[in-house]
Amino acid sequence: MAIVPFHHDLGVVQGFLRFSRAVALLVCAVALVVLAGWWWDRPLLTTVWPGQAAMTANAAIGFVLSGSSLLLSQHYPPGRSNFGRGLSLAVLAIGAVTLAEYLWVTDLGIDHLIGGPPANGSGRWPGRMGEPVAVGFVLLGGLGLLPARRWLYLREGLAVGLLAIAMSGLASYGIALAGKSELLFGRMPIHTALLLLLATLGWLSATPTLGLTRVATADTLGGALARRLLLPALLLPALFAFAFQLLQSWLGLPDTLAFVFMALFSGGVAAGMVWWAANLFDKLERQRRESIALRNDAGTDILTGLANRRALDEALAGLLRSQREHDRMFSLLMLDLDRFKTFNDEFGHLAGDQVLRITGQLLRAALRPSDLAARYGGEEFVLLLPETDVAGASEVATRVLDAFRDFAWPYRAVTVSIGVAQAAFSDGSEDLIRRADAALYDAKHAGRDQTVTAVAPPTVARSKI
Repeated sequence: MAIVPFHHDLGVVQGFLRFSRAVALLVCAVALVVLAGWWWDRPLLTTVWPGQAAMTANAAIGFVLSGSSLLLSQHYPPGRSNFGRGLSLAVLAIGAVTLAEYLWVTDLGIDHLIGGPPANGSGRWPGRMGEPVAVGFVLLGGLGLLPARRWLYLREGLAVGLLAIAMSGLASYGIALAGKSELLFGRMPIHTALLLLLATLGWLSATPTLGLTRVATADTLGGALARRLLLPALLLPALFAFAFQLLQSWLGLPDTLAFVFMALFSGGVAAGMVWWAANLFDKLERQRRESIALRNDAGTDILTGLANRRALDEALAGLLRSQREHDRMFSLLMLDLDRFKTFNDEFGHLAGDQVLRITGQLLRAALRPSDLAARYGGEEFVLLLPETDVAGASEVATRVLDAFRDFAWPYRAVTVSIGVAQAAFSDGSEDLIRRADAALYDAKHAGRDQTVTAVAPPTVARSKI
């Protein structure tokens, strides 16, 4: 039985990457506010609201380092990537040294990492992050330190552990609010638990086509369901625990009555999610049937969803006829995936098919509704751009190059070389394709991942009837 590879939704992949960058900035911003509160002795800045547990200074430093590492991880230059791993190593060290202080009951200096006046005249930064938070920083540092593809399963295990710690902290916060602060996870400040959760989701979202997140970015019913239900499912235990403690302790309801209300609430939530998921499946199933009907069309390439060679020949003939009869210009782009044979040899043909499908998505996203993208054969593609001169075609080619460079490819970066040719009055279909193909060859010869424009043929005088 053949294994069908994942087909990722391009828009969702880009959304995950934007979410990851936003999370990194948010984690850094919140942690810097907390550090400012410790530095200038403003307790309100270190807590969510007065009287609640404060995030410790060393935890805030760890979050700043982890958020910065997450930002740097999304840049390709090796220098930035290595520096980001160094920051993650520092995060791991903060958690490990704190755990060592708990194990050996000693002060290793991790609780007062930054200088300045001691808070409240105590001679040191007050408090020490709890044991679960320290373990969380060890896991968070490891998550950013390990390369995603080489250590994928270990990174996923670290992420699951982090999610467990963060969710346990959030779920037990309602109990801590009731005064039962002796609970291990109840000592975790709520904003610390939230930042651990967000940082974990940010690291997972930074590699949207790998591991756990590849299911959520898949262009399938399961992917759509995961995107909409996983995060609410993670937050429901914390919400239930908080609501139960609110009913029981703050409103003075007995245990039996509180359990009745919670049973009704949880049942209603579950029924609502089932109803919503059923509607989602119904909508997506109808869309899937329409998509299958479209792919089965005689003029469509089944693998990429683009026009096939037959549809390309018909469209090109029509544009050439329109140019001769109505003097309407157009341009043609010939594209070829760089080193695609090497990619297939290294990762297999299923991975190569996945690249071809993603290429189809990228090309459709870069074009106007009036343009045509077609698979010419193998890893070669053709773009037809009506009413477009060579300058406009070069802009489209640049847009396509940028789309390939910015996409988070699942195995390794994939680039494309492009030949650009504007149709001349004397061109036949073979002449135009030959000139674009020659320009494509020049782009390959010049180093790939670039565009070369074909030289226009000599002008031929038009005969008048």
